[in-house]
Amino acid sequence: MSQTKEQIYYFRGIIQQVEKGQISPAYFLYGEEVYLMDELVARIAEKFIGKIEKEINYFVRYATDVPLENILALSAGGGLFSEKKLIIYRDYHQLKNPDIARLIKYLENPNPEICLVITARISNIRQKKYQQLLPYVTPVFLNPLRDKELYQFVQGEFKKYGKNISLEGAQTLVYLVGEQIHDLKTEIVQIANFYMDEKEITPAHVEEIAGVYAVHDVFELARTLARRDRERAFYILHQLLERGESPLGILAMLLRHILILWKIRGYINSGEKNPRRIQSELNLYSKHYEEYRKDVPYWSMEQLQSAIAVLKETDALVKSSQMSDVVLMDRLILKLTSL
Repeated sequence: MSQTKEQIYYFRGIIQQVEKGQISPAYFLYGEEVYLMDELVARIAEKFIGKIEKEINYFVRYATDVPLENILALSAGGGLFSEKKLIIYRDYHQLKNPDIARLIKYLENPNPEICLVITARISNIRQKKYQQLLPYVTPVFLNPLRDKELYQFVQGEFKKYGKNISLEGAQTLVYLVGEQIHDLKTEIVQIANFYMDEKEITPAHVEEIAGVYAVHDVFELARTLARRDRERAFYILHQLLERGESPLGILAMLLRHILILWKIRGYINSGEKNPRRIQSELNLYSKHYEEYRKDVPYWSMEQLQSAIAVLKETDALVKSSQMSDVVLMDRLILKLTSL
């Protein structure tokens, strides 16, 4: 199964293959969008083994509990009372310097009756343990859905409940709830149940029901950073952290906010002054575009580019540094309010 050059797949592309029954003998799923990871595993299971029977044709093991050697033992032969079996080895990123020579030997000539799925909740795969693996598996990067994909996802979820939601309604939900698939699905269920007799879901319906999520406070944090109000920025940040919000989640929402400001600033600097054209290009609901636009005068293009670099640097440090997350986030506030 060794390849000359591995191709990285993404959720939509690999789903199309799986739906056609084109199942690879081995996958490496990595990224931080756990919902998409679980969804892809479920689709693979449906197409490859059909009905799931745990410990007969469907095996889940965790790297924190089970060494790699045990997975190789599972891959010896088909499932008990079953011709095919699916083996999921989760949290591969937790393994410290694994010896994967025997795994590679298996992957060079895999059993076609077995599908092995290895998962890792990381985005950076530069380490040796990942690079050695890539030529022998189908790698799939499960990155968070982007704006257009998120809106399509929201519309698709509402259709499951027999309802339509306009693009503006989907934009409103993402604006209020954030980009986390789990949060969006939870809120969609609540909205669909509340408006059981409604076929069309409007932005007003969404605003009526959608809960208050961290995105509201992060939006306020971004606005405070734009005005370089360091004291209040520290206050909002620590409120979020004490409430249990993930530093990586806060960073992701801040980065999205700053990137939107950077794009708006880019349009303005290029001479585009028509707000409707800008909001259309950025897939923003008019009401939300106006909220973002209020922050633009506080940032130059150079400052926004610096802010993006600082946010990405902090994200990498939170993922890899031994320093306290709180210290790193405080350092972020200091840097952003100094731009």
